[in-house]
Amino acid sequence: MEMMGIRNSGSAGGGSIFRAHGLGLLLALLLPAAPLSGAELPRVFHLNSYHAGYGSSDDIMQGIRETLTNRADLRVHFLDSKRQPGADAIRSNAAVALNAIQEFDPDILIASDDDAVKYVVAPHFKQDGRPVVFCGVNWSCAQYGLPTANVTGMIEVVPIDQAINAVRRRHSGIRKLVVLSEDSTSERSNRDLLDPLYRRLGLEPSYRLVSDFAAWKTAFVQANADADLIYLPTNGAIRDWDRDAAVAWVHEHIRKPVITCDDFMMPYSVLGVTKVAREQGEWAAQTALAILNGRSPAAIPLATNVQTRIFTNDALARRIEHPLSDRNHPRPSL
Repeated sequence: MEMMGIRNSGSAGGGSIFRAHGLGLLLALLLPAAPLSGAELPRVFHLNSYHAGYGSSDDIMQGIRETLTNRADLRVHFLDSKRQPGADAIRSNAAVALNAIQEFDPDILIASDDDAVKYVVAPHFKQDGRPVVFCGVNWSCAQYGLPTANVTGMIEVVPIDQAINAVRRRHSGIRKLVVLSEDSTSERSNRDLLDPLYRRLGLEPSYRLVSDFAAWKTAFVQANADADLIYLPTNGAIRDWDRDAAVAWVHEHIRKPVITCDDFMMPYSVLGVTKVAREQGEWAAQTALAILNGRSPAAIPLATNVQTRIFTNDALARRIEHPLSDRNHPRPSL
């Protein structure tokens, strides 16, 4: 668990330090996985939707690697759909991934995030008989025809409602929400799935899904003119992203509260109520081990992630019209 007042290294907006607070981290339900017997380790193929260096999927991958160390022969393949987000490119990369899976012939497949499930698992493995465990699929897997007898997984939910309510408790009158993000499979899906939630919270959402950094900068300035609240989900598929330039741009142009649910977006946000992506990788790997030890995927119900953390960026908080800095923003209790 993160303890209240822990400081993470990293700067934003002139050298500020993010404060990470415990939100009462709940332990994910980890299925028992006894050591596997036999001289030859079982083969596990992890199909990662994105690329090495993308924070959220790196955390998932680390959870998988560490859980399976000395317990499985793990092969990792990257679909690279953040850096190559076009549908044709993803389909081409999915064909390469399918060949790699078939050549490795794994005992079980782990797929992380939507594109791996949409372009590989759903069309090729959901009725294949080979067991599959997925994680990182946003909010629902029904659109992929899952789960099935051989496929189970963990649905990713982000605590966006908690982030919104944390701001609204301190600032009345927030109604206009701008969601500024990348134009990708997952973000288009999130727009459709989350719009009803925003409206149930009494907000009027609008969406700016952009492909490159120049468009993001323009949209950020416009959002600060139009919105009461700005939500930054992610940036991995935004071409030409420049972290230092983005930090400087936000520091210069921020006027309204900016929130996120991913810790790697905190250099550009005032408040983050974030998921703990590693939880999903650990759960997927533990579940894979349980299946390799004889448990049927059909007997394992779908799960959702539960762990969260809170971050604040005081340097940006001091820049906005309605500061959320610590003197006005009590730390959450455990």
